[in-house]
Amino acid sequence: MENDTETVVDPKTRKLVEQPDYVIDIIRRAGTDWYIARKIVFERVKLTPHRQIIFDTKGDVVTQATYQVYRDYNGVSFPNVIEIERPQEEYSIRLTVEKLTINEPLRDDQFALQQPPGSLLVNLDQPSQNATVSGSPTAQHAVALPAKQ
Repeated sequence: MENDTETVVDPKTRKLVEQPDYVIDIIRRAGTDWYIARKIVFERVKLTPHRQIIFDTKGDVVTQATYQVYRDYNGVSFPNVIEIERPQEEYSIRLTVEKLTINEPLRDDQFALQQPPGSLLVNLDQPSQNATVSGSPTAQHAVALPAKQ
């Protein structure tokens, strides 16, 4: 862990200020060598992560993500703005959360998948059995394959 500061814009005064941060370094092994795989930067006052940097084994930045505008959703603090930069691919994206439902109970029927019409059902527990056309009883471990044309 490191103590660090970074220059940010104060939302009230709109002036640049030094913000104290904590930085957690995640170190990994690649063969006999060690490298910094990731740095996670936390705001020291609220202890919320606001930046993450992911490195490859050569130390080059693979991904840099920033997390901003945290809001409370059902007791969970979550960033409403996430910016991801992938410099090696020359790609960046900004995600803005408009609506977030979190920690809702899941019902069994949300996992019930209907077999598409005209597909074949292959029971993976009994591979020697013939495939059945949709509408036949289903097995626990089965896969629906497109019917041959």
